[in-house]
Amino acid sequence: MTETPPAPGWAPLLSVPAVERRLGLTWLSGLGFNRAAPVQVLLALLDLDETDCLYRTDLPAAVLDAAVAHPDRRVRGRAAEVGHLSREQWGRLVAATPEPDLRGRFAELAERRPAARRRGRGVEGPPRPDARPPCTAAGIAAMAAEVPDTVPEGCTTALWWVGALHGDGAAMRLLAASPKLLVRRSVARAPRLPADVAALLARDEDRVVRLFLAESCADAPAGMLLELASWWSGSFSFPDCPRGHPNFPRAGLLRFAADPNPLLRALVLDDPDATGAHADRLAADPDPTVRRAAAEDPRLSPAAASALAADPDRGVRYRAWANPALPVPDLVALLLEPRKAEYAVRNPAVPLAVLHRLLALGAPHAENARRTGGAPPTTSTPPATSTPPTQGAR
Repeated sequence: MTETPPAPGWAPLLSVPAVERRLGLTWLSGLGFNRAAPVQVLLALLDLDETDCLYRTDLPAAVLDAAVAHPDRRVRGRAAEVGHLSREQWGRLVAATPEPDLRGRFAELAERRPAARRRGRGVEGPPRPDARPPCTAAGIAAMAAEVPDTVPEGCTTALWWVGALHGDGAAMRLLAASPKLLVRRSVARAPRLPADVAALLARDEDRVVRLFLAESCADAPAGMLLELASWWSGSFSFPDCPRGHPNFPRAGLLRFAADPNPLLRALVLDDPDATGAHADRLAADPDPTVRRAAAEDPRLSPAAASALAADPDRGVRYRAWANPALPVPDLVALLLEPRKAEYAVRNPAVPLAVLHRLLALGAPHAENARRTGGAPPTTSTPPATSTPPTQGAR
């Protein structure tokens, strides 16, 4: 984002002397999710006690560094709650906390959270600090035999002892062939697997095994990822699965342009040969899943982006409001509407001067809310996501 003067169309926002409370707080609520917002804007949000941006996994390190040492305990508390901190940042958070109650809680989290990260995402903790996994093939087979045949409904975590063995290729090879579903699901949570083990799990009859493999394992096969994309479009925990996986096959996706499955048609724009014409064509698709994919594509024509901004599907509209292809008059009108501004303010096409102006207009309302104990308006989606996913969590 450059600091060149904004176009004349932005004048309604630059010239307004003040805005009502709801609009000002809505701007602040969404501003932290504008990926083009510079560090100084994000730091100013923290000073206004607007901390939802800390849920971002792509947040600049300088913002997290400022949050863990912030004088306001609420900012430090949110940084600890979110937990996207390095071991060094956890240490600085504890050291910067004079309140005894918080310092003790942060010190406990500083031990638990990095340990959970070392275990891997989706792996349960051991039952005792001194618990150790089996270390022989016979011991591994015996422990696997004790696992119940049934899987608790909604279970999304790996068995702790299988997780402890994730780095042992021979153990994974043994366990991937287990008849116990929970064991195979636990193997699928491994961050890396031998090629033959990943291939075996990719053919597993259980959809969740294949899904876990896509979510957690860098070695998930390309063919399985494409098959998964035909019935799964992401969750709140893994919104980019499977399309965001490094092994996802992108070449040749144009062949799905007329596929009867809308989830496959929506993949067309991931093809490196896709163009703005393809985006405009998908923008007129009868299925909202396909139009959502088009609404996120910056290659859209301004006319198509404007049409999607008024789409009957809410998910399509949200994405179109944040699309930089949206014409400036449309974007300005959205920014002045409290029910729509939270997503419009995330649009990277908003000039830096306008972002600073929105911040200045919202700041008095945030400071007043902090003094009076008032809360900002409830956001329409959890703050950790920039747009609502199209598939519910498991």
